[in-house]
Amino acid sequence: MQRAGIRAGGFEGLAAFVRGAVRALCWLALVALLGVAAIAATLARGGFESVDAVVTIVLLAPSAILLLFAAGLREVLRLPERLRRMPSQGTEQLSELRRIAGAARAGGFRRAPSVLWRLRGVVGSSRDLVGFALPLRVFTPGFLGLAALAAFFSLILIGGGCIALTVLVLG
Repeated sequence: MQRAGIRAGGFEGLAAFVRGAVRALCWLALVALLGVAAIAATLARGGFESVDAVVTIVLLAPSAILLLFAAGLREVLRLPERLRRMPSQGTEQLSELRRIAGAARAGGFRRAPSVLWRLRGVVGSSRDLVGFALPLRVFTPGFLGLAALAAFFSLILIGGGCIALTVLVLG
């Protein structure tokens, strides 16, 4: 029987680009967070009210979206390795399922808790097998648009943070 193999070579250049994009997105999110901190400090000069807290939380949204997008891109980077492991992992899980089925037939009802516990382990580990397409959700048009909008607003927050720092220093 011929084993199926998935060749994931040749992705090094693309992986380097994605890693660079992840670093840039994390940097942008961090600097935007610093801008939000400066804006929050400016708002707190006259006392920090609940409206100021709500505004600060809303201003944190672009950074959170960028960090989620960066985390999704990191998961996409793991895809080639997950695809490489897929054939051998599937064979191992199939043999474990056969052993569990044999134990269920032989043990009857009194062995049900043990069988269910073993089955939980197989099902839990199969999420990695069947969930390889989940990281690709970061490339949906809606999420890409949201990430672009978050990057734009992060640039605005960085500028606003610089203005807030100037107000704090001069005021």
